[in-house]
Amino acid sequence: PTAQWLSSLALAGAALGPVCDNFHSAAGVLGYTKYQIALGPAPDWWGGGHLFQTAYWVPPLFALAALIIGGIDAVVSSQRPPPENLAAPSGRRVAGAVAAFVALYAFSALLATGLAPPTEALVLWPLALLLWKTNDPTLASFVAGAATAVGGPAIEVALLGGGGLFAEPFGHLYAYGRPDVLGVESWILPVYFAGG
Repeated sequence: PTAQWLSSLALAGAALGPVCDNFHSAAGVLGYTKYQIALGPAPDWWGGGHLFQTAYWVPPLFALAALIIGGIDAVVSSQRPPPENLAAPSGRRVAGAVAAFVALYAFSALLATGLAPPTEALVLWPLALLLWKTNDPTLASFVAGAATAVGGPAIEVALLGGGGLFAEPFGHLYAYGRPDVLGVESWILPVYFAGG
């Protein structure tokens, strides 16, 4: 990977992460306890609160996630190259995949306002797998998605306090509204998979 590729990945993660994170914050799926950024009053149809909500540490965390996911994809692709038609996707294909992921992220926030976490997971897993199958059905993207579905929630458990394992200021940075597994909501796993 070149420095330009790495920079592009990090920048994309840092820019897109807070936008996606805002879907969950604005819907009340999660709430920040520290270092929150909240901009603009939201109209009533938005649900009140703020138009944009995230935390200062979200952009660098999503930048790091993008680098890790891209690194996993690059390592697996170097060992098991993808089919030629998928090796260098067009900008249009990449933009479509990103748009589909952002839509899934937003949909997860919408579902979280009405479904129990395990039920929402049952709805989101087939959609996440469909996103993989239609946008990047390679071994590398599957491995990156699976690693992200495991690693992302593990990192969240640490950010949520890790059951008291992490001292301030690293733990207890936010909280989910309806956690059902180790402080996170189980439907987040397919969202992570889709992000990978």
